[in-house]
Amino acid sequence: MRQRDEESMEDYKVRYKHSKFSNEKVELDGKSFVHCDFENCMIILERGDTEISGWTFKNCKLMLKGNAYTVGKIIKLFTGKNPLKVLDLEEPLFEKRERPFQKSTGQDIETRD
Repeated sequence: MRQRDEESMEDYKVRYKHSKFSNEKVELDGKSFVHCDFENCMIILERGDTEISGWTFKNCKLMLKGNAYTVGKIIKLFTGKNPLKVLDLEEPLFEKRERPFQKSTGQDIETRD
C-alpha cells in the first residue's frame, strides 16, 4: 500500500514512504522515495531532483533523459565505460526487437551486444 505525504516541510511536494511499486513506469524527478520497493519497473530520471533512501530495486530498468543522460555520457568519457546499463531513447521500451537474418527455432536466443 502506498503512503503519500504531500504536507511535508521538504522541497518535494510528493513523498512516498514504505511504498511498493510494481510493473509500472516511475518518474523520480520532483519526488521523494523513502524505504520504497521497486519491482519490474521502468525508472525514469531527467533532472536528478529527487530524494531516494532505503530503497530496493528488483529487475528494474533505468532510463536517463535530459541532464541525467548528459551526466551519464560524461561519466562514460571519464571512465571509458557505461556507469549503468541504460536504455537508449531510440529503443522501444517494452517491445521485443526482432533480429534480422536469424532463423527461428522456437526457442528464445539471448545475445549480448
